[in-house]
Amino acid sequence: MSDHYRYRKDKTHLSSTFKLAIDDGHQNGYYYLKVYIWNNEEGMYANVLPRGDPQWDSGKYQACCLLMPYEEDIDTGEKFYPKFQAEIHLVLNEFGVEVVAHELTHWLMGWIQQQETDFDKGSDIEAICRVNGEMNKKFWDAFYRRYEVSEGKSELCQRN
Repeated sequence: MSDHYRYRKDKTHLSSTFKLAIDDGHQNGYYYLKVYIWNNEEGMYANVLPRGDPQWDSGKYQACCLLMPYEEDIDTGEKFYPKFQAEIHLVLNEFGVEVVAHELTHWLMGWIQQQETDFDKGSDIEAICRVNGEMNKKFWDAFYRRYEVSEGKSELCQRN
């Protein structure tokens, strides 16, 4: 797991959580990201391990993306990627489009390394851009199903 990954979460300050399915058109099975939206920085920091990162210890992060590592067969070199690809942690009312795009790009860079891509081919570039756009749309669709935004502040909606 990522050096910052904490398996058991303290959900005291959790506002919402949801999964974003990854549909890349190549992988078989269900791959996903898990998004945590915390009510405050205290909640996020309590659920991500610092691991000696000076910037994390200084409290300068407002969000983070934790990539899950792959397993490699020592005999064949074959790589096995986890279905749970990454966690994205955000603090309610402390993020917008830019922060979400930034954190999804962290995940996307790891995802690109898993793919057999040829960047000389325009189709591979378009496939990567398509996945990035789809993941951004999925995030905001899931976010607006849970929250109402007024005067720049987000409030959790109770949907029946």
